[in-house]
Amino acid sequence: MLRPAYSEMPLEPPASWQALPYGDWLKEQVEAGLDDWWPRIFGYHLLKLGALADSLPTGLCPVSHQFGLDPNRGAVRAELAHLPLQTASIDAALVPFCLEFHQDPHAMLRELDRVLISGGHLVLVGFSLLSPLALGYLWPSHHQQLPWSGRLFTPGRVQDWLSLLGYRVLTQECIAHHTMLWSPQKFPTAQRWLADLCPGLGSVYLIIARKLEAPLTPAKQRWHLRRPLVARPVREAVGCRNKPPVAACNPKRHHSSS
Repeated sequence: MLRPAYSEMPLEPPASWQALPYGDWLKEQVEAGLDDWWPRIFGYHLLKLGALADSLPTGLCPVSHQFGLDPNRGAVRAELAHLPLQTASIDAALVPFCLEFHQDPHAMLRELDRVLISGGHLVLVGFSLLSPLALGYLWPSHHQQLPWSGRLFTPGRVQDWLSLLGYRVLTQECIAHHTMLWSPQKFPTAQRWLADLCPGLGSVYLIIARKLEAPLTPAKQRWHLRRPLVARPVREAVGCRNKPPVAACNPKRHHSSS
């Protein structure tokens, strides 16, 4: 049974890449995974949400205006679920490792959906629950350490949230096939073997989705109400009311010969 996405207790997000296990190596993996997609994202404004987004290089993205937003740093300081931005004013948003460390990830996605334009791109990076990273939960001492202190979700669950908001997932890729319990330099053959045989079991997922807007065209009426068949016109029926039967209403009366 899935746990609710909402957390009763506030969660502490990582303040920098170095706060995560082998953060510099993890940052390189994320950079390499997104480099092929940045040239395909266009627009005027790129929002980089969270403390980790501002330090990710996005020079390959042709969007001219790029700015960071975080409660404690960045060009704009605000809560992630209460963005001080106009509705439909952002062309793309980069959101690395924010959903799993936010108390209400649904509210964050709804707020991002509000500020994104129709056709805008949403770039999500997160830790996957179905991965070698989940081995860290076997040690209780890791439960209070990053990233296991957050609420990890599966990529499929995140895609379900996006589909409910009306997004089309362009790509979903898993990278960093590593437990993050020891140095990535150890057992490189095992990592390559896992990436080749089970590419969907990476510890980090990359999801790039596009916001779709339903067309406001009226639906054609495919059926019509059948009118009841009137056997006698109303005027005639009123004229013949309270009169003798057919013979009385007939202007031509037949008289029998004497």
